[in-house]
Amino acid sequence: MTLHAILAEQLSAALAPAPPLARTRRHAELPAVPGKVHAVIGMRRAGKTTFLRQLLDERRALVPTERALYLSFDDDRLGGLEVEQLGFLLEEYHRRHPALRGRETVSWLFDEIHLVPGWERFVRRVLDSEQVEIAVSGSSARILSREMRALMAAAQERPRAVRRLLVFDRDALARVGAPGVEVRPVYEWLRAAAGEDWPGIGDRGDAGGVSHGGSGI
Repeated sequence: MTLHAILAEQLSAALAPAPPLARTRRHAELPAVPGKVHAVIGMRRAGKTTFLRQLLDERRALVPTERALYLSFDDDRLGGLEVEQLGFLLEEYHRRHPALRGRETVSWLFDEIHLVPGWERFVRRVLDSEQVEIAVSGSSARILSREMRALMAAAQERPRAVRRLLVFDRDALARVGAPGVEVRPVYEWLRAAAGEDWPGIGDRGDAGGVSHGGSGI
């Protein structure tokens, strides 16, 4: 069975109607940030897949089935899949639903996409050229840039403090993901709130003056 045939099979499964599954609800939501890709990160078995499927159920409660798709790349048959072949998914989808292209927003939920080397280029191209909402999940180390990994290490170390910061100053933390915005003020702000240094956020030069590349992740 060729990789394209396997991808076509997965696309057919993703388009098939399915009743919402009974699961423990994850109390999280995606912020409405146009033109950005949502990254769902965490250790294995933390609930990333469950959260993406929860998003799928929520989207399909509002739009037709074919406008919200969940696909997992954690499939041994997809070993060796190259980023260039991901374009087949998009073209095959629009071959089946040509009327949607450029007219309706389609939600793509890609689980464990970090298993495909160079996946960022595909996601960036789709985000720039199509009318889509994209959420990806995977390992923190493979999904995030270095400065964002340091920030997430801080969040995991002092989650309650970060929760307070998110509540009282959402805009400041959101600046981390803005293209060309220096992240040092946000690091210093997090450290001051915790009252101590956090892992990955120190006084060394590697934490200061770093700007996010604006990849949209």
